[in-house]
Amino acid sequence: MSVFHTTSYKVYNSKVEKDIKFCIESDLHFSSEVSNRKLSNISLKISNDNPNYILMPGDIVDSISDVRSKFELDRLLSWLKEVGSIAPTLISLGNHDCYAKTDNGWSYELDKDFFERINSINNINILNNESYNDSNIFVTGVTQNLDVYHISDDSKSLLLSDLDNKLPLDIPNDKVNILLIHSPSHINDLDVLKRLDNYDFIICGHMHNGCVLPIMYELWNSDRGLISPEKSLFPKNVRNTLVNREDKVIVNGPLTMFAKCTNNFQKFNFIYPIYDSTLELSNNKKYDKEKVLVKRKYKRLGE
Repeated sequence: MSVFHTTSYKVYNSKVEKDIKFCIESDLHFSSEVSNRKLSNISLKISNDNPNYILMPGDIVDSISDVRSKFELDRLLSWLKEVGSIAPTLISLGNHDCYAKTDNGWSYELDKDFFERINSINNINILNNESYNDSNIFVTGVTQNLDVYHISDDSKSLLLSDLDNKLPLDIPNDKVNILLIHSPSHINDLDVLKRLDNYDFIICGHMHNGCVLPIMYELWNSDRGLISPEKSLFPKNVRNTLVNREDKVIVNGPLTMFAKCTNNFQKFNFIYPIYDSTLELSNNKKYDKEKVLVKRKYKRLGE
């Protein structure tokens, strides 16, 4: 049995002819520690939500090393096939998707063969500085410079450089435009948002809700967390929600709170639910209000 915490957003959008529903699933951190039962329950939850599209803003794996064995690779690919059978699935890359474990720690590795294997699955699309385009939506996935993930005076300038160099030049005006980008660091700064004017929504992950305990999550009405992946205390912008119509950013909670790389912290995963979100867009005038309709609920699902 898995406990899910779902944040559901219902937003008016004049571009859609009929309702469009997205499931947002981030930070799976797949490894040998992620059980088949958990994978099955996640895909069951997505199927029950019946989305038109599935969005995954990064950290599919805990490291490239965790899918080196055929057994683990086949487990992940099998699960992705199951997810792709539900709806078109769009995946951007996070920092863990670009790391391999070595005897000396971590090393950068962009395993193109691995991503091609994923891309070969029907309805699964890795967006490595690429865009997905159909009659309803235009989705761009940006793979950030890994130095963006470290606290430094240069991290904002690196983000702006990523956006300048990796965003497409032509973004349609008549479709719902979405940016998948793993880290939300600086994403709400005005000069960054100005670069992203043409995007209706910006979907991020990475922050793991700042490790805020479930009861605190409900009672503490703030975008702050307890600690960030970069080890900063009480970080901002780690669990954003769409509250007002002008808001663009969703910082999604994790499917796996403490990944294999956290070692002993994994034993505390039982405290936390599996976090996901749904985003439903409608041109129904009853949703054309200043405030966004937001609901949160817990649900037990699966074996």
